[in-house]
Amino acid sequence: MESTLVNVDIGKSKPYPLEITRHDVPMTNLPPELEGAVIVQVSDLHSGFGNLEAVYEEAIRQVNSINADWIFFTGDYIDDSRKGTYPVQEIIRRFCAKRGVYACFGNHDHRRGIVGARRILDESGVTILCNQNVEIAPGLWLAAIDDIEKGKPNLSQTLAGLPQDRTVFFLSHNPQLIQKVADRDLVMLSGHTHGGQVAIPYIAPAWLVCWIHLRCKQVAGWYLYGKARIYVNRGVGVTGRPIRLNVNAEISVFTLKRA
Repeated sequence: MESTLVNVDIGKSKPYPLEITRHDVPMTNLPPELEGAVIVQVSDLHSGFGNLEAVYEEAIRQVNSINADWIFFTGDYIDDSRKGTYPVQEIIRRFCAKRGVYACFGNHDHRRGIVGARRILDESGVTILCNQNVEIAPGLWLAAIDDIEKGKPNLSQTLAGLPQDRTVFFLSHNPQLIQKVADRDLVMLSGHTHGGQVAIPYIAPAWLVCWIHLRCKQVAGWYLYGKARIYVNRGVGVTGRPIRLNVNAEISVFTLKRA
């Protein structure tokens, strides 16, 4: 993994750290013409919480400079902790990719109102996948499931018709689903945990936030379950408290490689 750290001035004494991580992803039976294709994952904007407009602007600048083939959003576009909502559709529509932008829903999208969340993504020109899959390029498939905590997930419907002889990308906001698809050759991209958002001495994020609060074994980064791989993105925004402490926000960049 390679990474670049950008410190964003949000008008406080400590800059807001945004890390761009880069990963090579070996793919079974990847068509030769997709070797080197780039996917960017953006997760957990939590618009309306934290006054992070400067961070969103920097995220847009960083992502668009990559000139990715696809952008995958993995949920929680809005936050339910405040009445007001920053016009996140104006932010999302400015993320640019050459071949398309896709998204799944997160738990906060349902808690705030799934009709509004769907409207935001529609107005942003994003293709929503909810218990669906699609061939986004010849030989490359993407599946996405509804949030497993607050939505109406249907795993069998999401996986229906997917090829068994090649690696599939799978969007699930909540990483806990990975244990149910360990028999599939897929790369799951998730968010939800914010990497714990706060890390303090002697108490690991896995215990403080992810296990005690979210009941989630996955915190951040790569995990392997059987045939399935999962990357848990630390997210761009915040929730609960408008701070990050020793846990960088993240945009993840994946370059496809033939296995």
